[in-house]
Amino acid sequence: MYHDPKINKEILYKIFISIVLGLIGFCLSLHPFVFLLPPYKISLMVGLVFPMIVSLKWGWRYGLLSAIFGLGFKTMWIKGGWESVVTVSMFILWIVWHGWCAKRSRNTGEKKWHHYLSEIPFRLFNTIILYTIFRWIFQFNPPPWAPEMAITAIPLTFVNLAAIEAAVNGYLILLLSDVLIIFGPIRKLFRLKEVKEQKRSNYFLGAAVLIGCFFWVIDGAFSLIFRDFSNSITPRGTESLLDLIVFQVPPYALFERLSFFIALLTGVILSTRYMNKYSSSEKLLKKIVKISPYPITVVNSGGRVEYINPEFVESFGYQLEDIPTVTEWYNKIFPNIFDRRDFIAHWKDDMYKAKKLNTEPRMFNVTNKNGNIENIIFRQVILEEEKEYIICENVSERILAEKRFRRLNEELEQRVKKRTAQLEATNKELEAFSYSVSHDLRAPLRSIDGFSMALLEEYNDQLDVEGKDCLKRVRSASQRMGQIIDDLLSLSRISRCELHKEEVNLSEMAERIISKLQERAPDRKVDIVIGHKVTAICDSNLIEVVLENLLGNAWKFISRQEKPWIVFDTVLQDNELVYCVRDNGAGFDMAYAGKLFGAFQRLHKDTDFEGYGIGLATVMRIINRHEGRIWAEGYVNRGASFYFVL
Repeated sequence: MYHDPKINKEILYKIFISIVLGLIGFCLSLHPFVFLLPPYKISLMVGLVFPMIVSLKWGWRYGLLSAIFGLGFKTMWIKGGWESVVTVSMFILWIVWHGWCAKRSRNTGEKKWHHYLSEIPFRLFNTIILYTIFRWIFQFNPPPWAPEMAITAIPLTFVNLAAIEAAVNGYLILLLSDVLIIFGPIRKLFRLKEVKEQKRSNYFLGAAVLIGCFFWVIDGAFSLIFRDFSNSITPRGTESLLDLIVFQVPPYALFERLSFFIALLTGVILSTRYMNKYSSSEKLLKKIVKISPYPITVVNSGGRVEYINPEFVESFGYQLEDIPTVTEWYNKIFPNIFDRRDFIAHWKDDMYKAKKLNTEPRMFNVTNKNGNIENIIFRQVILEEEKEYIICENVSERILAEKRFRRLNEELEQRVKKRTAQLEATNKELEAFSYSVSHDLRAPLRSIDGFSMALLEEYNDQLDVEGKDCLKRVRSASQRMGQIIDDLLSLSRISRCELHKEEVNLSEMAERIISKLQERAPDRKVDIVIGHKVTAICDSNLIEVVLENLLGNAWKFISRQEKPWIVFDTVLQDNELVYCVRDNGAGFDMAYAGKLFGAFQRLHKDTDFEGYGIGLATVMRIINRHEGRIWAEGYVNRGASFYFVL
């Protein structure tokens, strides 16, 4: 947190406004607001309202400045005498006391510092002064306007009235201050957050205040011409107080009182509505800050730390009394002066951005109270004109976890590289094995098949039926073995070949495969249904192997049906495009569906349907290469359906 110790524009603005409001209060105090209670009168020093507002919102220093430029001069100029010194001193002390209490209330949030409660001890102190020092000075050096009162002691009735008048003045001025603080122009003057809900209410409050001021001016004019109430204690007659108010108070004064109370009542109602809403939102904000899992600091415009939440104490180890100002705070968390300068340089930029609601989080390595280095992310949030919320996030554990994660990733990469090298070596061995199988095993099989055929052709007359049958079985087994070797080689090549994906028209491909099947068995009549313009993004050569196996199996297993049919199309399942090959052939038992896609796994006898059990394993591997999936549904003698997704 960085705050320039020199006087800045904000401080100059506050000084200027404090002086201006003090002078306005001086002008208003020239003609006090008078309550006529014949034969007495109580003067309301409305001019005190503006220094009081300054003191409540900006602190006692600015309130003292405003009071000096207003109340003190007015009182000394108008009355004079030693008792004026006491009066001025009490006014100034009153402003300072409430400004100090308001600051304590903001710092601690305790209700005991509320200005209405703070008025009680000051009034007790003021009453003691009135009954002691004030009476003594009044008698010792009487003012020019009451020389006769110095002959004897000041009547207690006069002192009692002065004490009551001071108490009434105090609480009415506090009430007026609270009312005016929500007034739109006053809030703009003090650069407070605008209250949108109060815009309409401002018109009613403004109208009531203007009516009161209008009758106040009338009262001032008439009272100067026609009426003169002195502070002297005059004897009362037989009239009751109600008679005196009704018959001796002039009509214009009654209108003035009525308009004043209407304005005050309107303001109290409107300010109460706002304050209730504001206090509830403020309580909610304080609760959120208190239970927040992030360390939060609240700093006022003077750079003093007003509040830290429990999580802040947990992360940094410092209590509020350890870091009364932000300067002391970052002196402790940045013991290295170069780190501190770097922090301050960045903090100035972040403060400027935060005022424009463009918060930019930054991470710094700070030292907590225990001397441990913590990784803290700082965020600045300006929620109020006078307060800055600093939201921190302790990411030390996250940083450690990221380091461990990076270390594990590096170890994993090394393992992957090692395993990749092993796989490459294994693939080379498999290629060598495949080459060996394709050459070394094929040659003996060709020899067996060739010599068996030579025996059948050249020694056919010398062999009996059983011998011929044995040779035929030898040839068939060797050919079968050769086909199995071809299928195994094909399966291994599928796992190693590179994919070349493109858009493929599967409908045209299926039609070509069916045409080849029909050419091999022209006498078979099969109903074929192929979906229109079925396409897919895939490897053309590999997907053709898939369709050849699936359509070939369907063609094979419908051979014993009276009205065979095959369908190739797409269906939509769970918003997903699924390719499907269906037939009404021999089908299979779903209990053995898990064996369908295993190599050399067959669910039918060789005597019923030919095959080696390698086709669906090949299909499964191709679909896996396309990062898809395949599954099947079937019923015995009721056909089968094969679904796949690419």
